[in-house]
Amino acid sequence: MAEALLGVVVEKLTPLILSEFAAFFGIKKKAEELSRTLELIKAVLDDAEEKQWSNRPLKVWLQQLKDAMYVLEGILDQLPTESSQLGCLSSLNPKNMIHQCQLGHKLNEIIGRLDRIAQARSNFDLREGARERPSEVAEWRQTSSTIAVPQVYGRDEDKKQVVEFLLSPLRSSEFLSVYPIVGLGGMGKTTLVQLVYNDPEVGNNFDLKIWVCVSENFTIKSILRSILEAIKKDKSEVMDLEVMEEKVKELLQTKKYLLVVDDVWKRSQEMELGLTQDKWDKLRSVLSCGSKGSSIVVSTRDKHVATIMGTCQPHHLDRLSDDDCWSLFKLRAFGPDREESSELVAIGKEIIKKCGGSPLAALALGGAMHSRSTEKEWVEVQRSDLWSLPEENDIMPVLRLSYSCLSPTLKQCFAFCAIFPKDKVIMKQDLIHLWMANGFISSRLNLEVEEVGDMVWNELCQKSFFQYVRSDDSSGNIYFKMHDLVHDLAQSVSEKECIYLESEKQSLGDFSRNLHHIGFDLHRSQFKKRDFEKVESLRTLYQLNIDQPTPTNHCLRVLCISGSKLPSFGSLTCLRYLELCDLANIKSLPPSICNLRKLEILKLIALWRLHDLPKQLTKMQNLRHLIIKACNSLSSMFPDAHKLRDLRTLSEYIVKSEKGHSLTELRDLNLGGRLNIEGLGNVGSISEAEDANLKGKQDLRELILSWSNSGWRKSVVGAKEVLEALQPHSTLKQLTIHAYQGLHWPTWMGNNSATNNLISLHFYDCQNCHLPPVGKLPCLKKLVVSGMDDVQYIDEDESYDNVEATPLFRSLEELEVHELPNMERLLKRETTHMLLSLSYLYINNCPKLQLPCLPSVKKLDVWKCSNEQLKSISNLNGLNNLYLHGSDQVLCFPEGMRDNMTSLATLHIHSFRELKELPSDITKLTALSHLYISDCNKLECLPEQGWEGLSSLRELSIHNCKSLGSLPDGVRHLTSLEHLSIGVCRMLKERCKEGTGEDWHKIAHVPHVRLL
Repeated sequence: MAEALLGVVVEKLTPLILSEFAAFFGIKKKAEELSRTLELIKAVLDDAEEKQWSNRPLKVWLQQLKDAMYVLEGILDQLPTESSQLGCLSSLNPKNMIHQCQLGHKLNEIIGRLDRIAQARSNFDLREGARERPSEVAEWRQTSSTIAVPQVYGRDEDKKQVVEFLLSPLRSSEFLSVYPIVGLGGMGKTTLVQLVYNDPEVGNNFDLKIWVCVSENFTIKSILRSILEAIKKDKSEVMDLEVMEEKVKELLQTKKYLLVVDDVWKRSQEMELGLTQDKWDKLRSVLSCGSKGSSIVVSTRDKHVATIMGTCQPHHLDRLSDDDCWSLFKLRAFGPDREESSELVAIGKEIIKKCGGSPLAALALGGAMHSRSTEKEWVEVQRSDLWSLPEENDIMPVLRLSYSCLSPTLKQCFAFCAIFPKDKVIMKQDLIHLWMANGFISSRLNLEVEEVGDMVWNELCQKSFFQYVRSDDSSGNIYFKMHDLVHDLAQSVSEKECIYLESEKQSLGDFSRNLHHIGFDLHRSQFKKRDFEKVESLRTLYQLNIDQPTPTNHCLRVLCISGSKLPSFGSLTCLRYLELCDLANIKSLPPSICNLRKLEILKLIALWRLHDLPKQLTKMQNLRHLIIKACNSLSSMFPDAHKLRDLRTLSEYIVKSEKGHSLTELRDLNLGGRLNIEGLGNVGSISEAEDANLKGKQDLRELILSWSNSGWRKSVVGAKEVLEALQPHSTLKQLTIHAYQGLHWPTWMGNNSATNNLISLHFYDCQNCHLPPVGKLPCLKKLVVSGMDDVQYIDEDESYDNVEATPLFRSLEELEVHELPNMERLLKRETTHMLLSLSYLYINNCPKLQLPCLPSVKKLDVWKCSNEQLKSISNLNGLNNLYLHGSDQVLCFPEGMRDNMTSLATLHIHSFRELKELPSDITKLTALSHLYISDCNKLECLPEQGWEGLSSLRELSIHNCKSLGSLPDGVRHLTSLEHLSIGVCRMLKERCKEGTGEDWHKIAHVPHVRLL
């Protein structure tokens, strides 16, 4: 981390040395000396970073260096802003002179401090240049085919998959197959490979088995030598590479062999001897001499390695269950002779939650507890962070291996992630914005800073620091989180520079002046204003509740706040990232916000009463991302948006007839992500719409075109002509049309070249027309149609030439239809093979709609459902999740509605206000595991018989069913029921009271009963 920060400081020192400021205050010479001193420090930093984990004084020295550089970088960051605000240096304005003198004094002070730190480096015998990597694998990292742990838990399925691959008949026809196993350090990759290697079936399948431990030294010569030694069982003599290659070929010729290549690392700047594609191609050419069926199993932490070496999809090794971790933990903690006291077992089961599913961590923690015998000692470990435990040396060094091989930029970006809580799902774009704001990443030749952020994130993800959670195809947003152990690693390497305040018992007063980045639990963190005064150079306040005191820190880069009031922005001149969230009473932003000249990212989230933006917002010339979400009262933007030439995201834009608010403002902006254009009724001419240049904005992923917010003035240009001119680029993924007033659709809506890549398409309140022909869009996965009175089918304007050969909506997975009073069927021509990809169907207030046979649908939500719809639900025989929201018309469920629902696992019955009883055949839903009944106030009874048929039911919830007087006796037969919740059912609640209620004996067997 220090190396990355030092690089930024050195880069900023150069313009200072050349500046008028340095000459005026006589610090030019000192700044030049400082620059040379920092270069000398930089030369030994690589060695210092490596040695700090075993040298406490060196670690303190590094921390002092980082703290001083934070302060210096903060001063350097203020200089350009202060000069531009306070006028030229020659001005005799007393205010200017005082402020400039203060900055000069601070610079002199920090230069002296850094001089003393630089001199202290001689105390640590640090080598200049990159540290030398040993040519041999460190002893503690060497592995062999011998299984080192006494017992292995939780890897039977993983072993089975690897063995099946190796024994598959398909392998016999291949000359060399490579099976990669990828996982986090300490997750048990080597142990899994050992299990496979020693499996008797595997042994019988190969003529020869070879084990090679590689680590970071992936050299052809060393691997070939290891292969020779493994085969000959003897130390290999020194020989040339070519001789070695011939000997290996000779030994492997005609042999069906299994080669394990354990712990492979990819080459990088910090890992010069790691794997490259060229090295692997050369090695593979030697190893391809074996007979058909020869296989290689490779283990690695890096997905790049799997891509380079693998001939199949990698096997990702997941975390162990808590039960398996407990089995490993107690092996070491109690051993064969020690009694497992119930008190220690209870604490131990809490301790193993720290393991994050890692067998290494479970064994290490178990070993640490073996010498502890009292509850107090065990509780101490339970309440400690894993990375701060004295015995952490068994765990953290394994994880730090991955960290130490990162570049300085990647180290800094990763360590910053300690500001998030464990198990937090993070949006990739949000993290990149935070990196940008703190200066961790910057643009490169032909690459914008956001693209560099993408590369950094992808690299960390490939190396297993981040775990992919999900992605949104239409918006392009990617969500991820960190494994618990990786989060512990981030806390360990960042020490107290980056923290997350998650407890009401924590306060800033608990932490030192070294603190620079803080993430908050909005609801629980408490602190006092004087706590901020202890922090020397605060950079990030993330998710701070503004009802508490706000620092006036000149160096602050990131401020993300929520609450009821706005802070003062006057002193936050270095701010790059400002997020205002859930400020319920804010109607307008103060004009002073426009003085944040260095701001790059402005996010306005859920400011429900905000009605306009400051008129001088274009003073923020560095603004790159203006993101506005859930600001529903916003009716006016700022004028002259074209002046923000660096803007890359403008999520909302409202067209007005006033000067500076037209669509022409968007013409030259290189916008991406999401763009919602409202007020299209105010467009003054076709040329104005064309000037928006949407067709040229290839980075846009999501586009919303809306005629709302147009006021009462009659439109000058027809809606169809405006929409025709707003044709987007063909790379667009999601398109929404709202309140369109045209009678017909533009030509590009029926032109597949313009809409070919659309994944999601939404139509809201387009009252004057039918749907355009979109059934043949090849990529369309989601379609939403709402508030269109004339729509009868979603394929009304489709041509049906050769329809069987080209089915409509072939990729459609989600379909939502809302408020369509005349919709009768989904498709005009319904067949037995229609909508074959559809898995989710949402229907809201479409009373005439009847459902066809749709076996692919797994989830169905029906709001304001009619009797006709209830009857047709049985046509969806593949359902596993059904939500029914009733209407006053439904008095009873039709017979046979539940026919064919053999897979239904979850059923919600909500707001059937006239329903008096449930049908008896509901108990025939043998796969049902969750049943929720709510807001059925006239429901008097549940079925009396057949409850033993609900053998899979695990959760039953009954809420706000005031007429329900008792539970049937058959509830006693629900032997799998684990959770029963009864709320706002007065009579039923009384009868179900523990021990005294008349129905208690029917539910006494249920482990978790909640009466609300």
